[in-house]
Amino acid sequence: MSSKPSWSVRMTRLSMRTLKIGIVSGLGLTLLAESLSSIGFENLPILSPFGMAQAATSMFAIGVYVYYRPGRKRWIAAAAIASLAVTLASLPSWTDYDRGIGVAESFALLLLMLFTIRTWDAPPGRWVAFVLGAAIGVIGLRFFVYPGSIVGGTFMYLMALSTVIGFGAYLRGLDRLRRETQEEVRRAERMELAREMHDFVAHHVTGMVVLAQAAQVTDTDPRKAFADIEEAGLASLASMRRMVKMLRAEDAGAGVNPLGDLAQIEDLVERFSREGTDASCFISPELAGKVEPEIAATAHRIVRESLTNVRKHAQDARQVRVVVAAAGSQGLEVSVRDDGRAARKRLAESGGGMGLLGLGERVEAVGGQLRAEPRPGGGWQVVAWLPHTPVLAA
Repeated sequence: MSSKPSWSVRMTRLSMRTLKIGIVSGLGLTLLAESLSSIGFENLPILSPFGMAQAATSMFAIGVYVYYRPGRKRWIAAAAIASLAVTLASLPSWTDYDRGIGVAESFALLLLMLFTIRTWDAPPGRWVAFVLGAAIGVIGLRFFVYPGSIVGGTFMYLMALSTVIGFGAYLRGLDRLRRETQEEVRRAERMELAREMHDFVAHHVTGMVVLAQAAQVTDTDPRKAFADIEEAGLASLASMRRMVKMLRAEDAGAGVNPLGDLAQIEDLVERFSREGTDASCFISPELAGKVEPEIAATAHRIVRESLTNVRKHAQDARQVRVVVAAAGSQGLEVSVRDDGRAARKRLAESGGGMGLLGLGERVEAVGGQLRAEPRPGGGWQVVAWLPHTPVLAA
């Protein structure tokens, strides 16, 4: 059920790549300019041995920025240690205000500091930020060699470093808030699903009791009665296993929630249509008797959540089409499509819709797949594939 990214997502990725190419190009040109420029009787920085070492560490720092991905914080540590070592090693060689190389490197290290603060607790540890801060703090000694430049340059570096640290901490806070919100949605969805599983088990056990009572008062083949009871018992055990898998922890407050089924989807769409939007529903008759209660409840939840999103985020939608149809011999497809416009795009780009996140958890829990995306002709669609019988996720 994979799909191509939307036009807006592709444009965002292209913009980010373009920005990164621009930054790297600027750093490269800066490194080239400071390596081959001199004032008065200065020697070209690149001609000295330490100048070559500084140019090498600058290229290394820029390379770490180019290839950095989350989880590669060790490369940031290596760039910081190399920069600090080259700066300290070249201190005794500076005479007659010979200027070193390091402006481009300092900007690259500032960018790496942003990543380091954002991933503060990632391995190899928090000490990377302190080593990187020390490297940034002393790298100014390479090129602040003219009278009067040290005070102004130091102040400029402190301001830049403070800004980067503050922005990195802000991004780290946003990341933490996003993770906590997503985890809360997943936890709530697992709890609700587990409570509904409680009802499914009660449904199967009730069926076992009815079969046992019927066998006592009717002239029924005992083998047939026991076989029916065994089948209901196995279904109950399967639901119980799925419930434990979803919970992953005890939920003493498992209560009773009303169950949704395929028949109730039509009522749900009819009530939605009475609120002012032209909504239609089609449910394939061949699905009758083939769908387990867990799957029917999941399909009901998909339609309910999708219609709620239409009401909240696509107020200009005029038509909504709900289809529940067979998809192969082992599954069914549930789709909700509308013709809304602008608000749906904002929902997609913002990564909003925590209800969709919970819905994805529920669909994956029973072995299905879900996608929510803009429609090629305008509007929005939520499409899910579900198996007839729940499949316990690995």
